[in-house]
Amino acid sequence: MFPSNFTEPIYTTDGVTDTGIDFLFDYESGQHILKKAVLAECSQLETAQQYIQNVLRTWVNKFKVYTLEETEAFGLSIYEYIGKRNLPMGYLNSEMKREVTEQLLKHPLITAVSDWKGKREKQGLDISFTVTLTNGVIITVDRTVTAYNTG
Repeated sequence: MFPSNFTEPIYTTDGVTDTGIDFLFDYESGQHILKKAVLAECSQLETAQQYIQNVLRTWVNKFKVYTLEETEAFGLSIYEYIGKRNLPMGYLNSEMKREVTEQLLKHPLITAVSDWKGKREKQGLDISFTVTLTNGVIITVDRTVTAYNTG
């Protein structure tokens, strides 16, 4: 869904980062959003939000679309440890923070990940953090991640 050339963003004449065209996706229905029978395009904010969703939903190296001809892994490996009570909460939280932060900072629109909070719950981890975009917009993320349902 996202191009592999994120290392070289294109800047337009007004200084805005152009990441190309992304199409709106409804994660609940599993379908792209159509407007008048045409795929709806994402704004920069929606592009960043979808990237965050994809990072949080993807197990590392699970899907070939993310591994084919790629040199860096996409996704999170921490999912294999969530739900295992023999691992300390501090370890799970710090690894989740590290993996999420590393993946998100690869996107050219994202400049910072901060205010990380993680709490073990019965079925997984409740995480929350904020993401700062290049244009100063702040996105607040608050969700529960589990090993069984990454959606």
